[in-house]
Amino acid sequence: MDYYVSVPLKRLAADIEFFPEEEFHPEVRMMDAEYLLGMTEADIEASRRLLDERSLSVFTHGPFFGLDVASLDGHLSKYSIDCIQKGLEVTAALGGSVMVIHTAYLPMFSRGGRRHWFRYWGERMPELALRAQAKGITLALENTWEDRPEVLLHLLEMLPEGAVEICLDTGHMNAFSRLSVGRWWDVLGERVIALHLHDNDGLSDDHLIPGRGTFDFGTLMRLVAGSGRTILFDLEVDRSLAAEGRRYLESFRE
Repeated sequence: MDYYVSVPLKRLAADIEFFPEEEFHPEVRMMDAEYLLGMTEADIEASRRLLDERSLSVFTHGPFFGLDVASLDGHLSKYSIDCIQKGLEVTAALGGSVMVIHTAYLPMFSRGGRRHWFRYWGERMPELALRAQAKGITLALENTWEDRPEVLLHLLEMLPEGAVEICLDTGHMNAFSRLSVGRWWDVLGERVIALHLHDNDGLSDDHLIPGRGTFDFGTLMRLVAGSGRTILFDLEVDRSLAAEGRRYLESFRE
């Protein structure tokens, strides 16, 4: 099984040698939307060459800081869509076929706020999903502050069939939900195409390596193995500790 480790887009060139040396592949994180929007074709081609020269596969994490496609503020929504569209262009140019995105859903919305937010999601996201699909890219919705998997299932149901799947984030699940990994998998397991793997104490999203916190990785690894599906494994941890995290996860496969 191939494992991925997250790297910011603007650090890809500086950190590229880590990946072949440690036998990982990069999940390229477009954390800096301003940097992303400023990338030229030459910049993107140079990044693609770095990957190709080292025979690295890639998937991406789209921009997310402060963005919200379903925002009640139309200006913020338009900027968010523009950023995600540029992310899709870069993903395709790098040879990626999966781009993870945050939903920006907040469980503390009022009932009225949720109705408006869901309505705008249903109006705006289908077109983005179809644009991704036209580029050969599957969007993967990542659980962030969602406290239950049914929220993500509801969002998927408003989108074109087959265009959008799920990225389960173990650290977010552990810190922001009180439900078991089994419950999350029962609802969403058939739609999971990627995993963000990191740990914490259940209180703070600290991005510890697997095994250093309280998340139930044993159950997750058994569920993944039982599914028979090919799923992207990305360690969202300090790169110096990624190999240790991989060894811990692989111990459940022996």
